[in-house]
Parts: sequence; C-alpha cells; structure tokens
Amino acid sequence: MLVILHGWSDNAGSFGSLAKKLSKPAPDGIGAEIKEVRLGDYISLDDRVRFDDLADALARAWDDQNLPTDPRSVDAIVHSTGGLVLRHWMVRNFLPGEAPVKRLLMLAPANFGSPLAHTGRSFFGRAVKGWKGTRLFETGRHILKGLELASPFTWNLAMADLLGEGRYFGPGAVLCTVLTGNAGFKGIASIANKAGSDGVVRVASANLNANKLSLDFSDFPDQWVLTTDEASHSSAAFGIMDREDHSTIAGKNRGPRNRETWPFFRDALLVEDESFETWQQKLQAHNEAVSKAAERRRGSHSDSYQNLVVQVSDTHGQPVQDYLIEFYMNDDHSRRDQGLTQRLQEEVITNVHTCSEDASSRAMLINCTRLYKLFSREGDRLNISITAFPDINIRKNLVGYKTYTDNDIGSLSLSREQLASLFRPHATTLLSVKIRRYQDEKVFRFRKV
Repeated sequence: MLVILHGWSDNAGSFGSLAKKLSKPAPDGIGAEIKEVRLGDYISLDDRVRFDDLADALARAWDDQNLPTDPRSVDAIVHSTGGLVLRHWMVRNFLPGEAPVKRLLMLAPANFGSPLAHTGRSFFGRAVKGWKGTRLFETGRHILKGLELASPFTWNLAMADLLGEGRYFGPGAVLCTVLTGNAGFKGIASIANKAGSDGVVRVASANLNANKLSLDFSDFPDQWVLTTDEASHSSAAFGIMDREDHSTIAGKNRGPRNRETWPFFRDALLVEDESFETWQQKLQAHNEAVSKAAERRRGSHSDSYQNLVVQVSDTHGQPVQDYLIEFYMNDDHSRRDQGLTQRLQEEVITNVHTCSEDASSRAMLINCTRLYKLFSREGDRLNISITAFPDINIRKNLVGYKTYTDNDIGSLSLSREQLASLFRPHATTLLSVKIRRYQDEKVFRFRKV
C-alpha cells in the first residue's frame, strides 16, 4: 500500500497523476509493488488547526479506513508540509521501529521550516491564499507558525525523532529518502525565490540529517565547551534534484523537469534494508556532482548553504531574546582581517531570521561555498562569540549578562579543518548556546539589625 500526503495550501487532487504514474508497470512505475494507493486530504488553511490536530486526525482517519498498523507495512510519499505532519504523527503514536511506514519518500519537505512561512500571515498571504481557506482570509496561522524558520515546533520534533534515544529512521526502521530541488520559480512566482531554495523550502532545511552542537559560555570567560550530538542513530538518504522547483519535483506543473528525478523516485520506493547504505552513497555522489555544477552558475542562488538554527538560554534555563552572534576572522584588527570579516558579514551570512514566536531562536543561512574560500592562509581562524542585553556592566543594570568586552566572555575559534563540525553544506545544524546570568549585590543583601 502507498499513502500520499500533500503540503500546505494544497489538496489530494494535486497528486492523482503522480499516483497513476507510480501504479504503472516497471520501468515507468512500480505497479507490481503497489496494491492500493490512498491520498490523504487534510485542512491546512484554517487558522484554528494545529499540528497536534492534524496528527490526531490522521490517526483517526487511519483507523477509520482500517489501514495497516503493523510495523513497516505501508510506504508513503509526502510533499512539503506533509513531511512534518507524518513525522509528528509517528512520534505521537508509535515507538521507534514500530511505525507502520517502511519506505518514506519526502519531496521538498519543510523539515526545518520555510523562509516563506512567516510571510503567509501578512496581508499578501491573507489576500491571496486566504481565498482558498475554509474561512475567508485565513491562511492556517498555527500551521505557518510551526513552518516558520527556527520554530520551537521543528526544533522539538527533531529532538524527538532525530536526536532522541530511539531510532525512527534507517535500516530496520523507516527507510527515508529526501529529494529536493535547487531551482526557484519562473515568472511572477519568482518573487518567492530565496537563495539556496526551491522557491519555498531551503535545500538545507529539507535535509532530514541534522546534528546538534552545544556551546557553553557560562563557566569562565576564557573557556568554552563544545559538545557534539550527531544523529548517527537515525539517518536518511538525501538527494538534490538539479533544476527542479517546489512544484515540479512533486510532478506538478509538467514536472519533473530532470530526466534523473523519476528514476530516483522509483529507487526510493524499492530500496531495502540491506541496500540502503549503498543508496545513501549513490545519492551523496550525485549531490557532489550537482553541487559542483550549480556553484559554477551565475549568481549565488545555487551555492551550497547551511541552515544554522541557534537557541540561546541562560543558566536559569530561560530564553535570551536580545543577542547578537558575532562572526569575525582572526583578531579582526589588521586591514586584511577586517576585509575578511566584512566579506563574512556581507557574503557568507546570507540571512538571519528571528522566530516570531520566540526571539531566542534564530535561523541563519550560511553560504558555505563562500565561507570556505575565505581561508586563504594557513592559520586563518573563524571566531564566534555573543553579545547579549541587558549587560550588567552597562547603565547600572542590576541583572543581566557579561558579554560587552573580550574579557567578559569567551569565544569559539575554528580552523578551516574544524569548520566541518559546525558548518555542513546542504544540512541543518542545531546550535544550543548557554550564557551566565549575573545579579548585582544590590538585588539581595542582608543588613545588620
């Protein structure tokens, strides 16, 4: 059985042609492997609907239709937001290894959000997309909050199914393949195009293979502690489909455009446990070739980017919402170093998005293609530090942080070889930062009677 889930502002009807093509006999389809196709149809434009509602409703609809619930008894295809719906449903209803999905093909999934999600709540989003909702001028406010870059929803979901104790993805569990395009839309729709995206979702934020790093500045100013927690226990295959956009990769708008895309569809829906590692390696080699060709194109849209999601908290575990992550080359004193730092700020840090729901969480789009080119001399280092407000040393603040000078807080210093732990092209890194909160002696003191 094959289940197909659509994305935000879409419906099941959009995937009828894809289902028919897959049902054809090989080599055009995989008909011999498909006994039944079910198209999931859910509401995404109602302002009252939440991801929790969609997960519960999916579970109920699954039971109502008597769909198989035995482990690994169904294959699934999801597009865009459908990936988050299915992941949330699995985490809420099944233990690792017990989900009824065996093979999962994710097409341009918004695993770590979309740069367009926060614009959907603007007047433009309500005036255009709102006409298609179940209520006039509604765009699915809660769904878009979860789809926003650096949202708590996508962070917490990753902590559950990617970085948790169990293994949801990989041989013996869900064999997940993520395929995403690297080209934006054409014509008037190109107003939606963003660097490193398929017009809706970033290549890096589609990739399910994320890792998490923790940076602790709370101990001593001259020390930093970096711990790595890679999601090696859960893994997915990831492929970049050259010149596909967010629609064509899902078989819409006369897509797919690329002749290689459809064979990758078939292979993803036929892969077995014993061949999954080889399948991952095949896609990795494909991605390297695609990336080299794309980076030679005019402009920077197709450069290799990373989605760096930062969350900052203090020693009380409270979010720090007013801060600046500082990137600079070497000591930033010489003319050369200052020039490199300027290029770092203007060319490498392409975009910073502050989550509207929690300002302590931010998504930074890092141009890895240009970052690695800055290291032209042996010994060059990228330094990272943080400045946060309120600072207890400024304006006689009674509580706050000490980050204003180099003597107040440490920094992370990385050589070119060490960059790989933090800056990974076409992927998401979750960076957790902790800083110390201080109190002036006036906040509490004892007086003699």
